[in-house]
Amino acid sequence: MGNKKADFFDSRDKYLSFVNSTNEKSNIAFKLASYLKKTHIQTNALKIFDAGTGEGTVISTLLSAVHERFPEEPVFVIGKEISVDDISSLLSFLGDRFFEHKNLIFCITNCSYNDFNTKNLLDIKFMKKELKGNAGFSFTQQLLKMNSLIKRNWELTEESSSTLLKPKQKTLLAIYREDQKISLNHLIPKNIQDIPIKYDFIIASQAFRLRSPYERTMKLIVWPLCRMLESNGQLFLIYSSGNDFTKKMLKTFFPKINPFQYNDPKKFIKQIKLNNSQRNQFKVSVTSFFYTFINMSLTSKKGFSPMNALGLWNAITYVGQISEKEQNKVNINIKFLDKISKMAEKLPLKFKDNLLRFKKRGD
Repeated sequence: MGNKKADFFDSRDKYLSFVNSTNEKSNIAFKLASYLKKTHIQTNALKIFDAGTGEGTVISTLLSAVHERFPEEPVFVIGKEISVDDISSLLSFLGDRFFEHKNLIFCITNCSYNDFNTKNLLDIKFMKKELKGNAGFSFTQQLLKMNSLIKRNWELTEESSSTLLKPKQKTLLAIYREDQKISLNHLIPKNIQDIPIKYDFIIASQAFRLRSPYERTMKLIVWPLCRMLESNGQLFLIYSSGNDFTKKMLKTFFPKINPFQYNDPKKFIKQIKLNNSQRNQFKVSVTSFFYTFINMSLTSKKGFSPMNALGLWNAITYVGQISEKEQNKVNINIKFLDKISKMAEKLPLKFKDNLLRFKKRGD
């Protein structure tokens, strides 16, 4: 993406390495599923907004738990994602979800949170796709054929002032089963104005930069998403805590960097209390959970291989959001990987995430 792109968000290979070498995504879904027991449908469907689907493990796993909790109820999902690669992966998961839960409407969009806040939907390209048949395999085939459609409509452009990537065309694609058109007729959007702007369950997993000041994260992420909550709706903000072995490892190689300086849950709650117009609208609770480095070959007596060590290094730098530019200052060779191995063999390879739950008080 050019020299200006030195951010961890833009490193596709490191992201995939992290996803495949840890069980964070499935553990997030399991943790979120535990909150479904106290979740109630406020209107005519359970409405879920995923503020960044990534490659799809979290939302697809959660939807299976949603089916267990609400087996017959309509479910309306909007998943925000700008990466065509991640959307391709997401589509590969959804065939089974449409087979398992026939009353599902799943929308994919590249629109901003602010578009939903301001109801600024008129300049959004709206598309619909109906899945034919009633078999998961057939659904998967049809979903994967949508990749070319996604690629045409998810082009990105770089904002010159900030180097941020933004969509050339705001787009929303609604997908549902053709054989459910009659039963879901009241929910299937006829046009962009029919898209819900309030949600019962909002997921914001690793949605902000850890080195962004609290005020900025609240302004750009938390408050816009809070405004999208239905009465009694829940927002889940999930992010790396740094209170694990990664802090020691990162301090060793990046002594001048403090990657976890703006992630104290108490400081986020303080920001809420400082906002007079919002402070009494939300009940906030804090919890945390662990996930692990799962390379199965680590169970052998041989210990770490160079590939094991490189995978762990990628996971650590991903968790700490260490940019490409910063990582390039470290010379990765066999000697370096041996050092990683020796350090890791003495540490519990458990990562820790924080979870802030914002529940909107009933109107």
